[in-house]
Amino acid sequence: MGGFGVVYKAWDPYIQRWVALKTCNATDPETTQRFFREAQLAGNLQHPNITMIYDFGVENDTPYFVQEFLSGVDLDELMGKQPLTLQATLAILLQVCAGLEYAHSRGVVHRDIKPANVRVLEDGTVKIMDFGIAKSLQSESRLTQTGVALGTAGYLSPEQLSGKPIDHRSDIFALGVMAYEMVTGVRPFAGPNLSNIIYQILNQEPVPPRQRNKNCPERLEKAILKCLAKDPAKRFANVRDFARELKLVFQELPSAGPRAETTTAIVRSELARLAGHSPLEITSATQLSAAPLEHYPTEPVRPAQRRIPWAYAVVGAVLVLAGGGYFLLVGGKDQSSVAQVPATPAPKPSPPPATPTPLPAPQTVNVELVVTPPAEVEVDGKPLGRVASTTLPLTPGPHRFRLRIAGFLDRSEEVEVKPDQPRLVFDLPRFGLLNVVPDMDVPIRGAEVFLDGKPLGSLPVSGKKVAVGGHRVEVTWPDGGRFEADVVVSDTAPTDLVVRPGGSS
Repeated sequence: MGGFGVVYKAWDPYIQRWVALKTCNATDPETTQRFFREAQLAGNLQHPNITMIYDFGVENDTPYFVQEFLSGVDLDELMGKQPLTLQATLAILLQVCAGLEYAHSRGVVHRDIKPANVRVLEDGTVKIMDFGIAKSLQSESRLTQTGVALGTAGYLSPEQLSGKPIDHRSDIFALGVMAYEMVTGVRPFAGPNLSNIIYQILNQEPVPPRQRNKNCPERLEKAILKCLAKDPAKRFANVRDFARELKLVFQELPSAGPRAETTTAIVRSELARLAGHSPLEITSATQLSAAPLEHYPTEPVRPAQRRIPWAYAVVGAVLVLAGGGYFLLVGGKDQSSVAQVPATPAPKPSPPPATPTPLPAPQTVNVELVVTPPAEVEVDGKPLGRVASTTLPLTPGPHRFRLRIAGFLDRSEEVEVKPDQPRLVFDLPRFGLLNVVPDMDVPIRGAEVFLDGKPLGSLPVSGKKVAVGGHRVEVTWPDGGRFEADVVVSDTAPTDLVVRPGGSS
């Protein structure tokens, strides 16, 4: 979709927020329809790892849509500063997987996954951008036939280059290319010209990642190479299966200290590390919203100018699009491409051009949700809060549920919602509170507590959530001694264990 539009950084005076406003300057019907299809497809995808579309329409014959303004830095720029740690690479890929899995569950294939279309926000959130050549698997259109030439060559799947039918597994191939590049620092298919790259994608197997980076775990290498299989049937069946392998790789990584609990925390830490080693420019949404408004024009666009939607009349900058995508304005980027919208005579009122019929609203089912014991619940990335029993409307089909009990459990699973089975029950493990304290409350520095062979913390341990039932507790003393005891944890009252040097209870 590059080369026919303009992106504005604009201020929404009603919601009091910065937005990105994208317009379409092209006049041919096919390009205009593709522009609106991007808005329709992305606008129906509400997920934390996908850029949110707020609105779209036509203003004085100019199609436009409004999306969230993204702080942070593009992934390709981030990768160009310094090699990413393996932990951060996995955290970023897992967030991209979450967004793609959701899009695929809604029947949308992105078809242009690459680092330039992934944005890393300052808070550690990763967003997939630019659904400009996305394809809905529920619709047939001649527009989809031109998509083969619209992606970036090095990330296109063999079936895209061959003009064969594509599905979500083409995104999995591109995801594998991006993972390979993040791990090794080079693309798996690269050459002096386009034809050479296309030949490699169609005919040659990539160099195994471990030959380029000896620190790449074997499990990760196998997962990446499976994504890059020439035959779509030999790739992962879905993004969720690839993400499962990434999680296993993460769990097997050696730990040099305490780990962050979330992928966003890991990415935040990586941004801080890179900023400390190189002049990394990261646009801060907080800084932008706090900037003095006198730095920006405050008068509405006059009728003599080419108008943009009046609710977004405070325009901070205009970036001309070129090539295969667009860039949102960020600190430190080259400002030589900034231009003003050319003045044109005020257009005469005329009816707006025909736009594609909006996608029909999906039918929903009122699902009774029961969670035992109660837990914090997210459905498709949207938090519901602490739930014991509730009713919520859901469309038939797969939905991603995340259930969390702080300090005890964090589980995600996909559940198929069926109209004839409007009740979902999650039976989670019950837990009780375990206290492990030294005899006479005398502190013993350096004593470590283990539960069923796994570290529980330093002595004393207070209010630790532990699964109900029998457990083996071990305490190691600084002098090499050991205390051992069996405990039965109940969910009716805290379980107290008093330990003393010199043996078992």
